[in-house]
Amino acid sequence: MELFGCELSMSLLLVITVVILLYLYATWTFSTFKNMGIPGPKPWPLFGNIFEMSAGIYKKDLEWVNKYGKVFGTYEGREPVLVIADPEICKQICVKNFASFYNRRILPINSKPLDSGLSMLADKNWKDKRNTLTPAFSGSKMRKMTPIVNNAADTMVKILEKHCEEGTSFQCKDVFGGYVVDSIASAGFGVDIKSQETPDHPFVKNIKEAFDIGFANPVLLIMLFLPFLVPLLNWLDIGFFPKRIMNYFTGLTEDTIAMRKSQDSSAKRVDFLQLMLDAHEVYEQYIESNEAQQDDDDVTLVRDGKSDSDDNFHKGFTNQEILGQALTFFFAGFETTSTLMGFLAYSLATNPDIQEKLCAEIDDVMAKYDEPTYEAVSKMSYLDMVVCEALRMYPPAPRFDRQCTEDITIAGIHIPKGMVIAVALYTIHHNPEIYPDPEKFIPERFTKEEKEKRHPYAWLPFGAGPRNCIGMRFALMEAKIGLVRVFQNFTFEPCAETEIPVQLGKTGFISPKNGIKLSVKSRR
Repeated sequence: MELFGCELSMSLLLVITVVILLYLYATWTFSTFKNMGIPGPKPWPLFGNIFEMSAGIYKKDLEWVNKYGKVFGTYEGREPVLVIADPEICKQICVKNFASFYNRRILPINSKPLDSGLSMLADKNWKDKRNTLTPAFSGSKMRKMTPIVNNAADTMVKILEKHCEEGTSFQCKDVFGGYVVDSIASAGFGVDIKSQETPDHPFVKNIKEAFDIGFANPVLLIMLFLPFLVPLLNWLDIGFFPKRIMNYFTGLTEDTIAMRKSQDSSAKRVDFLQLMLDAHEVYEQYIESNEAQQDDDDVTLVRDGKSDSDDNFHKGFTNQEILGQALTFFFAGFETTSTLMGFLAYSLATNPDIQEKLCAEIDDVMAKYDEPTYEAVSKMSYLDMVVCEALRMYPPAPRFDRQCTEDITIAGIHIPKGMVIAVALYTIHHNPEIYPDPEKFIPERFTKEEKEKRHPYAWLPFGAGPRNCIGMRFALMEAKIGLVRVFQNFTFEPCAETEIPVQLGKTGFISPKNGIKLSVKSRR
């Protein structure tokens, strides 16, 4: 065959054709933002901007905002992702036009039982489950769960006491991670594993193995770069996690549920698992006691104009759905809360004047209580400011996303149906126009007067709108009670191994690259 005056064999022509087709496949979507008039970094064929993001999404977002502005386009593999770093546009997407951005990014891969978890559900299925779960995170239920958290804190204090007596430093992730594992496992799965005393417990081993599955996961790589193979993975029932890990948690949950159902009602304890088992009754009680109005500041029912009787909010959960919610509760809460507590400890150890002021408030409030309760920590205004500032500087995730469900124009930008919107909250939190000297730890940014000066969506560690993190109240209670228990006995101090300033890692979560090592000093 002759082409442009040259003889070509059929095999060479076939190779050229395949190369052209592969190139077209690898770059087909890359005109999306150019056609929309949206600037952004140049993508690599097939990989998009993944290589640049591997240096740390938070770093690249800061760099890209400075270069392209508060709205720009990136590509995760071949998928276009519109990135927003503007509080007002975030409000338009997550609240005012919520009906057009109902869902988080919908993953095409089946990942049972996590696909039953709240974060992966979509449309009406999500709304029904969200409303059914809302009563489990009301203020009254958090008050009843404080004994679970305090029991886990007992062991944490003993461990720190040993470090104090021996004069040894400790790794924050180990100490706070054990505390969080015990409190969430007890609240979410209804089991007391005592991981702080038995680190080789099967629960701990399986959780660690699940968290070791990172960006090199073959399933994730296929989903990003070869999405046409995803239906084959679904047909073969291959998900993100090995089946033996899921089988362990399935068996654990089923055994615990069976035990709970055989117990007398008076013997049942209040935890997240029991509230899911009693979902119908709990929902009815929640409506009757009008808690929806009392708690609408951060955990709200999702309404669409219908009466309660028109929706099936209050249907119970299947065992598979309970396991999905429990695992989601654990995965969403473990890494984020334990890392937050580490950053809090570091921030206070390196700012002793702030730590001293916080200890004074804790001493003053706790003079009226035998142990930290939900009510007690809610009265600690400076503690709340300290936690809010830590979440501003070190939000657990640098971004959160929504997926557009219909064509819509927001702030002059025409967003097509199906497009993923990522809110770059780390960049918003570190915008010097919003927070002067953003790298300084200044809790007073969160006084009532200072908050009123800022846009209400300039602080977003738990997301925004009706699809925000439903577990926010539990996570804050857990972190605050843990800190109060520590400061009743100790103060944090830097040690020889403390890295100042702390270096952040390059993973998806905001976490310390080399961990955080500190020492404690007794206050007694």
